Amino acid sequence: MKIAIVDDEAKAREELQQALRSCELAAVAQAELRLFSSGEEFLADFQPDAIDLIFLDIRMGNLDGIETAQAIRRQAERLPIVFLTSSADYALAGYQVFPAGYLLKPISRELPQLLDILRRCLPGIVARELAVQVNGREIKIPYGSIAYVDVKGSHRTGGRRGSVIHLLAGETLPVDTSYTDVVTMLSTADFAECYNHLLVNLAAVAALQEDGFALKNGEQLPISRRLYRETAHSYMDYLLRK
Repeated sequence: MKIAIVDDEAKAREELQQALRSCELAAVAQAELRLFSSGEEFLADFQPDAIDLIFLDIRMGNLDGIETAQAIRRQAERLPIVFLTSSADYALAGYQVFPAGYLLKPISRELPQLLDILRRCLPGIVARELAVQVNGREIKIPYGSIAYVDVKGSHRTGGRRGSVIHLLAGETLPVDTSYTDVVTMLSTADFAECYNHLLVNLAAVAALQEDGFALKNGEQLPISRRLYRETAHSYMDYLLRK
């Protein structure tokens, strides 16, 4: 995820950056944050498909936030824009560019509102975390860090009582959540069962081969003959959507 912060006050940029970095939403905390000190600087770099969310100060120098937002809207009608302002008096002027929300400075006093805005602006992204149980406590794993899930790992056999999350970075994470429950939770995401009790993250696949998947981390996963056609179709559908 890529998030832009456009504000002519260095302190305000740093404060919002810190709030996002410490955010309880993992996808946001790990996002690429791009900081700009003026509307002109941002627009010179702006590419609609390269930004997921913009935080934009209303009061800036030569090109203020409203004018910057108008220029953004000419290229991206639906890109979420959140206005930053030191006074609610400036909020009304921004409605003409259909903002996703407003945050009053200082941001440190608006953290609940920030979380609410993030959840509303990025529903499909911030929800991409797998919640599993480990030793009686819940942990959340971003979908993007998962390579595959199975019921056997190098350190434990999960079987029906648990499963093992294999991360792209190479680590294995035995969890108490059953494989069946993990499959259910990931049923609406881009994961496919390519072998008995083996669920692959299609985003982690580098290539489809005659008998399996080559993953981006160098690992090889088998595809059963029974599931090959269905799995290949799921992968091609994923590529077309991406």
